[in-house]
Amino acid sequence: MNNRKRIAVAVERATAYGRNFICGVAEVAEQAPEWDLALIDPAAVAEKASAGYDGWICRVTNKRMANALKRSGCPVVDCLCAVETPGFATIRTDAVRIGQLAAEHFLSRRFTNFAFCGYRHATFSDRRRNAFFGCLRGNGFQPTIYRPPLRPTHQFGVDFLLGDRTEAPPDADDLSGWLKRLPKPVGVFCCDDLRAFQLSILCKSLGLAIPDDIAILGVDDDPVYCMFSTPRLSSIDPDATAIGRTAFLTLLQMMTNAKKVPNAPQLMIPPKGVVERESTNIYPNAPRWFADAVSFIHCNAIKGISASDVFKHVGFSRTLVEQVFRENSSSSVQKMIAKTRLNEAKRLLDTTSGEGSGHSFRLLDARIPLSCVCCRNRAFAFSLARTQHQTCIGQTATK
Repeated sequence: MNNRKRIAVAVERATAYGRNFICGVAEVAEQAPEWDLALIDPAAVAEKASAGYDGWICRVTNKRMANALKRSGCPVVDCLCAVETPGFATIRTDAVRIGQLAAEHFLSRRFTNFAFCGYRHATFSDRRRNAFFGCLRGNGFQPTIYRPPLRPTHQFGVDFLLGDRTEAPPDADDLSGWLKRLPKPVGVFCCDDLRAFQLSILCKSLGLAIPDDIAILGVDDDPVYCMFSTPRLSSIDPDATAIGRTAFLTLLQMMTNAKKVPNAPQLMIPPKGVVERESTNIYPNAPRWFADAVSFIHCNAIKGISASDVFKHVGFSRTLVEQVFRENSSSSVQKMIAKTRLNEAKRLLDTTSGEGSGHSFRLLDARIPLSCVCCRNRAFAFSLARTQHQTCIGQTATK
C-alpha cells in the first residue's frame, strides 16, 4: 500500500517573502520523507486543483482559485487571506503588530510628522495602514495617508504586487506630488519593500534627501529592494520562514488528525522586528552626530565596546553625550549598548532551528563579550521563550 502524500505548494518565487516561505515549508518537510512536495505555479492552481494532490499550501489570490481548491475536497492552508473561504486554514502575518512596530520605530526617533504609503484595494496594505494609523492616533498624532486616485492607469494587480518589477509605478506622477507636499522631515511607512523602493527612486528624482527629508520604512526585508536602494532601506521582517513552517505543520495536523481538528485553524504569526538601515537612521530633533553615535553602537556593540568608546567616537564630553541620549532615546549610552547586544543575541537565536541551538550558543559565545554575563543569561531566556512559542503554535493547530 502506498502511504506517500503529494503536497502542492503554490507561492510566488519572485519575492524574498515567497522564497523564505517556501524554505520554511521545506525545512519541516525534510522531517517527513513520506511526503512529496510539488512546487506549483500560482497562475496554474485553478487548473491543477483536481490533479490528485492530497493537500495544498498556497496564497489564494482570487475567487476562481479559491473555488477550484474548494471543489478538490483537499485540506487547504491559505497564507494570503485575501479571499475569505470557509473550510480553509489560514496562516497570516500579524498586520496589527507590523503597523505598531512601524509607528514605534518612528516614535522612538522623536518624529512628529508621519505618513503611510500603500496600494488601493490591497487587503494586506489596508491592514497595516489601519494599525499604523491607530497606534499614532493613540499617541496624539495624525499621519498623512496616501490614497492613489481612481484612474484607469492606476491598476495594481496580483502580478504587480507579487512580482519583482522595479520600474516606475503606475501612479508615479501622483506619488511624486504627494511626496512634495508632505511636511518635512517625515517618517513614511510603506506597506511593503516594493513600495519603499519606488519611493526611494522618486525621492532621488525629486531632490528629496533620505532620511533627512523623508525617512522610509518598508516590510518584508527583501534584499533585492533593501540593499539595492541608496541609501539602504530599513524594513520589518515578517518572518516568512516561520509562516512557511507553521503552514506545513498545520496541514500535517489537518491530514493526520482530521477528527481532532474539526475546524480549520486560523493562526497569526508575529513579525521578527525592524531591521534598521540607513533610510531611517535619523533623529530629527537631535544633533546630527547623535545618529552617527547610534549607528556606531549598532555596528560595534557585539565587539565589547563601552560608553567611553562612544564618547571618543563622537568627540564630545560624557556629560553632553549622555544628556543628548536621554533627551532623544530615553536611555543612557550604556543601556543602549546592552539593549543592542541583547537584540543581536535574540536575532542569532531566531535564525537557528532547535537542533542547531548548540551551534547558536557557540556563535553567541564568539560574538558577545565574556563580561556580558547578563546578556548571555537573557539570551538563554529568549531561547526558552522561543521554544515555548513554537509549542504554543503546535497546540493551537490541534485545537
